[in-house]
Amino acid sequence: MTSNVSLANEVVSAVARATDVDPLAVEPELFEAVDGDALDRLFQDTTGQATFEYDGYEVTVTSEGDVTLAPLAE
Repeated sequence: MTSNVSLANEVVSAVARATDVDPLAVEPELFEAVDGDALDRLFQDTTGQATFEYDGYEVTVTSEGDVTLAPLAE
C-alpha cells in the first residue's frame, strides 16, 4: 500500500457514499469501531486484509487499499 493512502479516510468515504451522506456527517465516528491510526499502519510491512463492523456494515480493507462494504444482517 502506498503511504499517501489513508485506509481510515477510505473507509469513512465508502460508508458516506453507501449511506448518501457527507463524510464529515458519518456517525458514529470511525474511532468508535476501530483505531484509524492503527488501521493506516496495519499494512506498512505486510500484506493481507482486515475485517471489522462499522455503521451497519462489515468492512473489509486490504493491503492494496481496497475497501468493500457488506450490509450487516439485522
